Amino acid sequence: MKELRFERSYTKDDQRTYRKLPFDVPQGIDRIELEYEYPRFVEVSFPEGKGRREANIIDIGLYDDQGTLYGWSGSQSQKIFVSAAGSSPGYRRGGIRSGQWAAALGLYKIEAALNISVTIRLIPKERRLLRGDLHIHTVNSDGVYTTAQLIEAALIGGLDFIALTDHNTLIQNTEIGNPQRLSVIAGMEYTNYRGHANFYFQSPVPEFKDNLLSNSFDEMSGTFRRAKAAGALISLNHICCDLCPWEFGYTGFDFDMLEVWNGPMKESEIKALSFWHQRLLEGKKISIVSGSDTHRPELGRTVGFPCTFVYADSSGTEDILNALAEGRSFLAFSPQGPIIELTIDGAGLGETALFRAGMTGTFKVSSVKQGDLIKLINRKEAVTMTVSFDGDYEQIFPVEDALFYRLEVHRRLLGRLLPVALSNPVYIQEAC
Repeated sequence: MKELRFERSYTKDDQRTYRKLPFDVPQGIDRIELEYEYPRFVEVSFPEGKGRREANIIDIGLYDDQGTLYGWSGSQSQKIFVSAAGSSPGYRRGGIRSGQWAAALGLYKIEAALNISVTIRLIPKERRLLRGDLHIHTVNSDGVYTTAQLIEAALIGGLDFIALTDHNTLIQNTEIGNPQRLSVIAGMEYTNYRGHANFYFQSPVPEFKDNLLSNSFDEMSGTFRRAKAAGALISLNHICCDLCPWEFGYTGFDFDMLEVWNGPMKESEIKALSFWHQRLLEGKKISIVSGSDTHRPELGRTVGFPCTFVYADSSGTEDILNALAEGRSFLAFSPQGPIIELTIDGAGLGETALFRAGMTGTFKVSSVKQGDLIKLINRKEAVTMTVSFDGDYEQIFPVEDALFYRLEVHRRLLGRLLPVALSNPVYIQEAC
């Protein structure tokens, strides 16, 4: 963290003017905090005792790197913050661009000589583990929950992000507001009689207009192309579902991810997982995601179950989407895990390690239960370990030139052994 401190003096002649305090913001900043102090009240003596009088009133605001007023809180708040994940009331939320920003001082009332102290803290991005649900519906399509109700449910459930993915509409994204402690990704579920796909946008209110009701492959692929041009990240949803599988095929158009886990783990998820594994064997790098597909109260399906975990550089939607696109993520049946860590020679999930003889990898699975099976899977084999305790399971393993390594955790639930956590791979690249 970098802290900047300004001390400024003003007189009565300066009142009713605005002043800027420029400061430089480097790249990689997650959050700006601004705090200021000045003597607002002075003590007044009376025969009956002591009182105070408001002698000075100083307003505060913030300019961004473009010289645009980023927010204004007047004199009501002595400390404000801005970030991509959330901002103080009266301030925009958004990614922090590098450049010259400025604190804005409004010298509304100054009785006499006045000293003002301004402290600015620049908090850098730092990779962290975030929990989220990438597939939920509101009353704006066929759900029964309002946007506000889903945001509240996500916060109660301990989630860090959600995506609003109503069918063929973006209107729900105009209702997000400025929730604290939760990043809300603007989304939409492209819905066709031959398959569904989620579009995730970096912009809070995407400027994407299209005829979404496709009657052919060409119309579908054109919609995907225009969505990508608008900055969308695209996942193909519940690809092996019995009711609405993906039937357009997988070539001739652009997509980023496969939703292999939709709601409760069932046979369609097992098929989707097998399909994805075959693509990995072919050398394709496709990230997997999950989503509850919550519409209404339903047995076995609620917000955050299953949960997509991402190792993101900040809590902002842009960094979350970047992490998803790169596969720095894993899936679990609940926000409590199991939690997966997998590294090979410094490369983590979604990243690539250059193969060398004698290299090793490390994995840790937290919140496992006695009897869980951990499967370390590569192109050639799946090594299975049985957990004999409740807690955190760690292991170092030798690495072969095996194209990729990924993890699965299986647990006996309702009399059946089912996956409860799945990771994206760490890829292995053959040395030249």
